[in-house]
Amino acid sequence: MIDPTGAMPKYYQLANILRLQIENREYEPHDAILSERQLEERYNLSRPTIRQSIDLLARQGYLYRVHGKGTYVSPPKLQKGMLELTSFSEDMRKRGLRPGHKILEFGYVTPDKKTGRQLEIDDPQKQVLRIKRLRYGDDEPIGIQDSYLSLGKKRIITREEIGESGSIYAILQEKFGIFPTEADETLEVTLATREEAELLNIKEGSPLLLNERTLWSQDRKAIEFVRILYRGDRYKYFVRLTRQ
Repeated sequence: MIDPTGAMPKYYQLANILRLQIENREYEPHDAILSERQLEERYNLSRPTIRQSIDLLARQGYLYRVHGKGTYVSPPKLQKGMLELTSFSEDMRKRGLRPGHKILEFGYVTPDKKTGRQLEIDDPQKQVLRIKRLRYGDDEPIGIQDSYLSLGKKRIITREEIGESGSIYAILQEKFGIFPTEADETLEVTLATREEAELLNIKEGSPLLLNERTLWSQDRKAIEFVRILYRGDRYKYFVRLTRQ
């Protein structure tokens, strides 16, 4: 049920409930979900909150709308890929791999212009927490993750917490009640430098997939800008395109 006093927004709680119902096969692909009126009565939520939940699940590929008819469950193929907002650890587990990491750099820095712009920072003196890690899947190096976090002075993440948890998203949610809800992401191909190649155990000049992501919390505050370099021979993205 919905917890009206919880830290998680109501629309996000409802989205999680519907997502679990879909994953547990309470709905089959192409089944219609409950109408907005039925969801309103069952969960005691407003129509705008319900629509926000459905919009989120539609963006993630769990649901699709048919104009004039209703909202339906997407086939399982749409539940993975670029429409999902997941952490590296969550992504590895979904692929059947055991996530791991090694901290390369940890500390507060003054962000460069691009990072500051992505994090919507106006103060040129403001510092952000930089966490650079080598990421593993089943003890094999998969990528290099360079995260910049803008959380404010009172929200402190320690090196020990990162070492123990391994997931920034988990710490944000469990320690601060910050829920990553939206992100802008770009992808491009680049070539491994000597340092990157040594870390990833590949040849210099090997293809890498550069993923840059700006992450927003539930209150639309930019909280993280991250650059991740993935090994081109071990990682791929996919997305389904539709013609309107």
